[in-house]
Amino acid sequence: MQMIEIAKAFSYDAKIVIMDEPTSSLTEKEVNHLFKIIRKLKDRGCGIVYISHKMEEIFQLCDEITILRDGQWIATSRWKGWIWIRIIAMMVGRSLNQRFPDRENTPGEVILQVRNLTSLRQPLHSRCLL
Repeated sequence: MQMIEIAKAFSYDAKIVIMDEPTSSLTEKEVNHLFKIIRKLKDRGCGIVYISHKMEEIFQLCDEITILRDGQWIATSRWKGWIWIRIIAMMVGRSLNQRFPDRENTPGEVILQVRNLTSLRQPLHSRCLL
């Protein structure tokens, strides 16, 4: 269905096309075909708003990027010269050096406790997972 809508935009000589995660349900062959169509639309002067979380696609297709985080505008710029790690850090709102931000862990009340666990078939030792 997505490819049909994109083909219609191409044949109707659209001035602007908005694509929201257009490759999410496409095969690799279909993605390559879509990218050819997008490049042809760009060559015709069509403006394209391409929404994606896939950085490889953004780097292949886009001249300018706008970064949103939680629905809020963060930045708009020509992306050439930016490194992907900076873009992702702006998307998630923290440095990627801090992959899992520090959080205080305060143990609460015990919600599951097991005592004298046994098995009929084999000793449990450290093989038991809860």
